[in-house]
Amino acid sequence: MLELRNINVQFSGRDILKDINETFHPGEIIGLVAPNGTGKSTLMNVIMNYVKPNSGKVVVQEKLFYTSKKDEVKIHQIVSMMPDQSDLYNHLSGREHLNIYCSMWNSDPDLIDKTIADLGMESYVKKKTGTYSLGMRQRLCFAMQIVSNTPIMLMDEVMNGLDPNNVNIISNILLKKKQEGKIIIIASHLLDNLEQIADRIFLFKDGNLINAALVTNGFGKSEISTVRVKGLTNEVSEKLTNAFPRTNVLSLSNGVSLVDVSSFSVEELSQIVVFLHDNKLTDFSFGNVTLNDLYSMYYLKDATEYSNSANIQDLQEEYLRLKQELDIVKKAMTIVARK
Repeated sequence: MLELRNINVQFSGRDILKDINETFHPGEIIGLVAPNGTGKSTLMNVIMNYVKPNSGKVVVQEKLFYTSKKDEVKIHQIVSMMPDQSDLYNHLSGREHLNIYCSMWNSDPDLIDKTIADLGMESYVKKKTGTYSLGMRQRLCFAMQIVSNTPIMLMDEVMNGLDPNNVNIISNILLKKKQEGKIIIIASHLLDNLEQIADRIFLFKDGNLINAALVTNGFGKSEISTVRVKGLTNEVSEKLTNAFPRTNVLSLSNGVSLVDVSSFSVEELSQIVVFLHDNKLTDFSFGNVTLNDLYSMYYLKDATEYSNSANIQDLQEEYLRLKQELDIVKKAMTIVARK
């Protein structure tokens, strides 16, 4: 278990981390989301004791604290951080790097060959890292972390520079490590991927660590839980919530609003469509609140649409959503025709 107890970090009078209290449990993947410079890397460095907090404690396995150099050595046998590409030695091969990490953490040597095979590194792992591409270097850094085999793993931008195939490979390895009981903390800008693999996701805002699940509380997981409306003014938004008291409106920073309809029937959704039609709002769509929406709401001034890679499950869900949306529109057209 990893506990953060009242962690506070200030730089030049600015709160980077403010009153952080959180507990992470074995068998969890934790996602950290925020733009650069908002505290993600600082939090990881605090966990590693590379940055000393102004106040607060990091507690590992309920009994270990950073009180001495001896304690730090003990903790670093339990907690490891994925190396950066700048940490690689260009004159050493990938396998030599893996041997070093295996020796440092006294892990099973058989894990080296398994990790090489899992990541498809056989063709280049014996070559000097100075000859590696960006993606090859990133895979090696990830492999070094996996070979350390510590109970708690910290990864800052693990998917950086990787193509979709390698993102999938690494995601599957992370999910297997989670099943082994590892605590894995990932800072990432690859929001769609993080949303798929993380058990909990936290946002950083003004030094605070905010649980994304609490922000989206009230938005359900049905085929349709939100109506995404462009151009919804405050006046019309108030009329909407008065007409439909069970809903609430979440405003994003790109002129788009999310209307909570998670508890609405098809008939009620049809009435929402009629309401939008009557108020000359024609640019809307049905869906679910996403991590991209939260990122837009918290961080982006001029948000742009993010592209989502489709898989079979995505297409099945999209089919169900469109089928339900068609039923809603048909009912709405019937209501409008009666007027």
